Amino acid sequence: MEKTRSMPILYVDEASPPARFVMMTAYLLNIELEIRKINLFAGEHKDISYAKINNLQKVPTLIVDDNAILDSHAAAIYLCQQVTSQELYPKDNIFSQAKVNELLFFNSGTLFRLDSEILSSYFAGKWPVAKSKIEEWYNALDYIESKLNANTWLTCDKMYLCDLCVMQTISSMLEILPLLDHHKKIKSWLNEFEKLQCIDINKRGLARLKYYIELYKPTNIIVPT
Repeated sequence: MEKTRSMPILYVDEASPPARFVMMTAYLLNIELEIRKINLFAGEHKDISYAKINNLQKVPTLIVDDNAILDSHAAAIYLCQQVTSQELYPKDNIFSQAKVNELLFFNSGTLFRLDSEILSSYFAGKWPVAKSKIEEWYNALDYIESKLNANTWLTCDKMYLCDLCVMQTISSMLEILPLLDHHKKIKSWLNEFEKLQCIDINKRGLARLKYYIELYKPTNIIVPT
């Protein structure tokens, strides 16, 4: 007899862009998850009990039966592979899939890395952060802007998984590093997500993040213009 599969469990803090990315992916794919909250700001990700689940001490963590997926990009792709729909992730067109993956990897290696480094400095009271980091962030946004010059969405005229992913990271940084005047395409692109029912997940997470940004606000904060 085939073993009955249990509902996947997702450990999250909605202030985390990667956590919201997986939550919104699951919503759009109509995949039900058991959500378990981990309070990053209370240090719950460092608890011994959570370290046994994810020894990287990060969120999100997706648990499927006895298996753990510790990276949001991998978790989101896994969820897409569980359904026949190709609405978020192309499967038949290998080139289209590669272009989506390219932006997912750009988020992982560049955008979210910078998000993490800059916000970590902010919450540690080390602000303003090194000018080179801010320049690197805006250079990364320039790259995203160039992608949107050709299409409505990042890879074509259709929203894919990479759009959902990159949106989470950029929207999280806006409270401390707003878009520059020439990022007009990014601004329009971000507005497109307001049409999604699950945008409330992102709004809740941003509200939570904003609360802690205000709580930890350094006295010498300088927001670039």
